[in-house]
Amino acid sequence: MLTENKSITGSDVLASIFTSRAVAQILDFFLDHKEFDYPITEIAEKTGLSFRTVFREIPNLERNHLIYKYRKVGKANMYKLNTDFEGVVLLERFALELSQLQPTKENISIAADSEISESEISLSE
Repeated sequence: MLTENKSITGSDVLASIFTSRAVAQILDFFLDHKEFDYPITEIAEKTGLSFRTVFREIPNLERNHLIYKYRKVGKANMYKLNTDFEGVVLLERFALELSQLQPTKENISIAADSEISESEISLSE
């Protein structure tokens, strides 16, 4: 049996982490709730994703060291954001910076109002 040696190149790193939109939702959840650990059922409930989807994506996030199994409560594994991993720190900073760049609804409506042409103004008078 041959094993494939996969190394992630610079252009593949985001694709290897963000395999689906669900991954982004799970990471958003963990970034917002980084102080605590959660079972898959609660992650699914809080993100609105199905249990099956979260269950499928968790191993990918673990492989990339973004989350880790923190402890076990009964039969449930509890997962936590890996805040000791520099990649998570950078991802958190990136998400924060990006959220500050996102136009707000108020800014969009102001911009839309200011884009009224002179011909529209004369028509309405």
